[in-house]
Amino acid sequence: MTRYTFAELLTVFFHLHQDLETRKTQAGLAAALGVSRRTLSGWFVGDYLPRTAEVVLRLAQALCLTAFQTDLLLYAVDPAWVRYGTPAAVLEAAAILRYREEDVEGGEGGTDAFPALAQIEQEWPVVFADRFESNYRRWGVGTKENGMGRLERSIRNGQYELSLQNQYHEDVFMGGDSACFAPDLYCLTVQARLIQGATDDDGYGLMFESLGDECYGFLRVREQSRRASVIQTFNGGDQATVFLRRAPAPALRPGEWNRLVILALFDEHWFYVNGALIGHKVLPRLPYARLDVGIVAAPGQHVIGHFCDFTVRTPTKIPLYSRLEQLIGRGQALPEIASF
Repeated sequence: MTRYTFAELLTVFFHLHQDLETRKTQAGLAAALGVSRRTLSGWFVGDYLPRTAEVVLRLAQALCLTAFQTDLLLYAVDPAWVRYGTPAAVLEAAAILRYREEDVEGGEGGTDAFPALAQIEQEWPVVFADRFESNYRRWGVGTKENGMGRLERSIRNGQYELSLQNQYHEDVFMGGDSACFAPDLYCLTVQARLIQGATDDDGYGLMFESLGDECYGFLRVREQSRRASVIQTFNGGDQATVFLRRAPAPALRPGEWNRLVILALFDEHWFYVNGALIGHKVLPRLPYARLDVGIVAAPGQHVIGHFCDFTVRTPTKIPLYSRLEQLIGRGQALPEIASF
């Protein structure tokens, strides 16, 4: 049998093939199939299965499924029902979920001490700042779509707004497309607030090591549960490495402005929410990458986030760079960092 039940496949395909102009509902689907809403509901929750292959074929047609997806749905009920000749081995090995997360062992920073963030912010000069009073920094504005989500981007009233409609059956991550490139050493801060989001998986965050929506690191905030994660993907989101999984962030204030900070010293990264350290990890760096803001929407959700006071600081004295290079290269603790 397939690795998915009929109910799981039906749920995924129902959300995957939504038309936002004429959004499908279970009631409308039941009417199109000529079955009761109670029967259709039973299919969705796995209480029982369709009785004939013809019913499944009508369901596939109503959902605009491909031949392969139709065979998956048929095979999940009865392998003998397969209509389009997809081999059983292919159906049994098929994976319909695009987004994968993989935990990594280790990846912890090499020091128990952590930088004095307040002093770094006071002493490191600002090299990039945007209060979003205009778009002279050339942020992405207007609409962009990637087949999984539709993102509206705008700047007004001193805020950068990301409004994401998920058109996919899994969480969708999209960024604003900034023009800010990441130095070797930097302290990135932004104020962020969730304006609209119904589930705990809806949220916002900071993108780093970003080459666009297909390659990025992401400090992800879940306001409802007051938790934060750090992930990184290089292959379009098919697989994400989880460096920090739903770490407690008790300083988060749901529905209010929250201050997110990433401090990067070469490949060492410290992550803060409202001044509280939530994690310290070693992440791979790219030769060139951008710093950005991003938003996450759960399946079928419309999420809106606001951002303001996007600021990047870096040290400017050459001896400071060489000293950090020596310290990190030797794997020593970094007590001197607190004095920067």
